Amino acid sequence: MNAKHLKKLKYRIGFLFLLTMTLGTANAQRRSEEEMQKIQDAKVAIITNRLNLTAEQSGGFWPVYNEYSQKRRDITRAQRRIINNKKAEGKTDEQVLGNLKEVQELKQKELDLEKEYQNRFLKVITANQVIELYKAEKTFNDMLLQRLRQRPEGN
Repeated sequence: MNAKHLKKLKYRIGFLFLLTMTLGTANAQRRSEEEMQKIQDAKVAIITNRLNLTAEQSGGFWPVYNEYSQKRRDITRAQRRIINNKKAEGKTDEQVLGNLKEVQELKQKELDLEKEYQNRFLKVITANQVIELYKAEKTFNDMLLQRLRQRPEGN
């Protein structure tokens, strides 16, 4: 083989490698999205079962709950980002204290969100159903954590 053919072969191998990696990443992402959808479906099933919503309640509850869940997820992600990305190593006490204050502010924001949405929930479901919602969320989270702990390493 001459240098020209070797160069073409290297490009083809590189291209095939990139294509394989891209397809593998796309498949992993699709599996991840499917897994997240299954988790979300399980959560909806548990909440629906526990709250025993009427058709009218369901129409008013789910849009409010989905909005609440998204906002709560955003706050939790922000907390995790601060904790995980702003490691204390190499930072002054003042900088670390600033990070801790950011996390506390986000926790307060989460509490304020819960109060706001509790009032919104009470406009479409009963107080007993709100309590059942909190219990159902706890049950779901406990089940999810248990499954994650049982999962083999690397999955």
